[in-house]
Amino acid sequence: MTSFTFRSCSLAVTVYTLVFLANNSTADEMPSLPVEVLIGPTEPAPEDEPDPGPLRTPFAVEFDSQNRMWIVEFDGGRVLRCEPNDFGDPSVIAGPESATEPNALGYVDGPARSARFNKLHNLVIDAEDVLYLSDHANHCVRRLIQTSDGEWMVDTYAGQGEEGPATDNVDRRDATFHEPISVTLDAEGNRLLIADIGNQVVRSIDFSSGLVTTLAGRKSKLKDPRAVDLDGNGRLLVLERNGNRLRRLESNGDITTLAGSGKKGTADGDAKQASFNGPKHMDVAPDGRVYIADDVNHLVRVYDPETDVVQTLNLGEYTLRRPHGVCVRGDQLYIADSFNHRILRIPLPKK
Repeated sequence: MTSFTFRSCSLAVTVYTLVFLANNSTADEMPSLPVEVLIGPTEPAPEDEPDPGPLRTPFAVEFDSQNRMWIVEFDGGRVLRCEPNDFGDPSVIAGPESATEPNALGYVDGPARSARFNKLHNLVIDAEDVLYLSDHANHCVRRLIQTSDGEWMVDTYAGQGEEGPATDNVDRRDATFHEPISVTLDAEGNRLLIADIGNQVVRSIDFSSGLVTTLAGRKSKLKDPRAVDLDGNGRLLVLERNGNRLRRLESNGDITTLAGSGKKGTADGDAKQASFNGPKHMDVAPDGRVYIADDVNHLVRVYDPETDVVQTLNLGEYTLRRPHGVCVRGDQLYIADSFNHRILRIPLPKK
């Protein structure tokens, strides 16, 4: 976890693609990486969208303190968990047993298996293994927590279930949001940061006081803030979906563009001349590189602040279908290949 973290298979499948590149590889010539299919269809490049199997449109992956992998589904309305290094049989912890049930989506708090969500986008897990979920179409942040007797419960942590303006200095239970779409933690784990995309701002909830404030988007405008994270210096990064840019909040409140020309495209190279198309999520690796799920391009991109260059990850014969989630864990990158209904894993590329 980053802090401010039937067509299916039951075994991980690894495919190694051999490529030969010159030593002076350019920005668009990354070496091919070995791909593991952890859950879902094993065909490298499905021609048509596969039918859901164990997963239905997984949008995000995260890990708890026990190294268990958690997954949230957009259309399936479920929160699932895999035990460490055992990805073959994900357990449904919250939501319906089947992702295709007629009542899979909704807005219900209470015991986790009876709870209902509406278009979950991503999650973050705190030091106590409490899960915070961005419940996009319910306009709120939900919480999944295990009681002392081991039962999992769901409640609404922030928001009221209906869209509303981004009012400052209100209690989390009285606050309103407009399609909150991404959540993360600050560096100390004291605040929850929320990309409130419909209100075009980034919000913050102080865990101690419960007060909701605005971090970015008032002074310098944002264009569809889709995801938030922190760089190695604790500075807020914002990924703009329709702005097609990676941006950073400065201490004076200004917003600097790090990568992206603002135009749609797939261009690699100089960061500010590079182009994205509907980027949806990001995660910052310990070495500072930012991995970006470039949804409409069906790619994963990486921005390196040291070289100020954007590159496209080379997955060999594997193709993605609208990836919405990326997660750095150790020296591995996990990818929610959303509309192929699967989770992939690759080693982080070497510098």
